[in-house]
Amino acid sequence: MTLTGYSGLVIGIYVWHMWINKTPDHAISIMLITQLGPLMFPLRGLLAGRIYTHAWAMYLAIFYFVVGVWYAGADEDMWFGMYIIAFSMLFFTGTLLYTRYASKQAAD
Repeated sequence: MTLTGYSGLVIGIYVWHMWINKTPDHAISIMLITQLGPLMFPLRGLLAGRIYTHAWAMYLAIFYFVVGVWYAGADEDMWFGMYIIAFSMLFFTGTLLYTRYASKQAAD
């Protein structure tokens, strides 16, 4: 669930800025670095199944939820905002459940 939400965010943001919204050439690298850059920090830990990485990645999911609400507030970007909200909630739920149950398994 975590990796589905995570990859949905990465793919959605990339496709939005490269093909759908057509961000101007002079701003594309800045947009991708600022919006995809934070998602690259937890990648290794999420793939390795580290509990600590899942725990702090929840805060990152909340940040992308706020970004989705910001996009959903604009009429022309509403559907993209809803997409970001859905995948950030999936990302958050996955990290929450993994942290909860993996920490219980580690304690036993």
